[in-house]
Amino acid sequence: MGGIRSMPVLACAEPQAVAEFLTAGLGFTLAGWWRDEAGAETFGVARLGDVTLGLRRGEAPVAPAGDGPAAWSACLYVEDARDFATLVAANGVAIRRGPEDTPYACREVEVATPEGHVLCFVQDLEPGPRGPGL
Repeated sequence: MGGIRSMPVLACAEPQAVAEFLTAGLGFTLAGWWRDEAGAETFGVARLGDVTLGLRRGEAPVAPAGDGPAAWSACLYVEDARDFATLVAANGVAIRRGPEDTPYACREVEVATPEGHVLCFVQDLEPGPRGPGL
C-alpha cells in the first residue's frame, strides 16, 4: 500500500483572505468551501495543478523566525521555480527567498502569506528514485 497524494492544511484566522492571496497572487484555483451554520468559511481547498492546500479556520501561526525548512508551513513542488517566481512577482507578491539553487539539487522560492505561513515552492533539479534532493 502506498500514498497517492498529500494536502498540507494551514490554520488561518481569515481563511478567505489567505484564499484570495493564493488565487490572485500565486495562481491557485479555489476548489470550494465548507461552511458553518452561519455561512462562514470553515475549511477550503485550493489547487495549483496537482498540488492541493487546505485552509482551516483557526489560530493563525506566529510568524516564524529564521530561514530554512524549520520555518516552512508547507513545501510544494512546481515544474519550474523560476517561472513560478516570475508569475508571483508580476502579481505583486514579495518573494522571501529565491529562486535559489540548493546543495541538494532543488531550486526553491519562498513566499509568506498575509498571516505568516511560509510556503516553499520547489523544483527538483535531479529527479531520482529516492525522491527530491536525495
